[in-house]
Amino acid sequence: MHKYLLILFSLVLQPSAWAGWVFLTNNNHGANDYYFSPVEDKGKVKGLRTFTQLPVDAKVPFHTPKAVVKVTLYNYTSEQSTYEINCQEQSIQLMERIFYRDMAGKVPFITHKVKDTFIEQSNSEFARQFIKTPLHFDDIRHSRMYEAACR
Repeated sequence: MHKYLLILFSLVLQPSAWAGWVFLTNNNHGANDYYFSPVEDKGKVKGLRTFTQLPVDAKVPFHTPKAVVKVTLYNYTSEQSTYEINCQEQSIQLMERIFYRDMAGKVPFITHKVKDTFIEQSNSEFARQFIKTPLHFDDIRHSRMYEAACR
């Protein structure tokens, strides 16, 4: 009986945990992307948070400067990213990524920010995603992020 009450209780709370998240696209390698509404208005730029659930585990680097092996890769199944989108310049910059071990985004274990020493001092493909770039409107994800932020 208690098991059924727990399941019922978790089902009732599920929609409230996702309140504010709006479907963005599933065109990112089969991943489901959501964005948080309302979008944060920071004046010249808009702050847009996205949440991505991956169909298979991906890997995220973690930097330990004093270790023998400086960078280790860890599996994750979902991530939340914060972007700044300049609607006039039509540019985008990734500001933060939080990686989760679970699909629901409840167990964060690695966070990378644009001002992290590891990001600023690296020229890796992972670090380059934090560089401000023009929006690519041929990319469905960029198009929909622009639409959500710059309505």
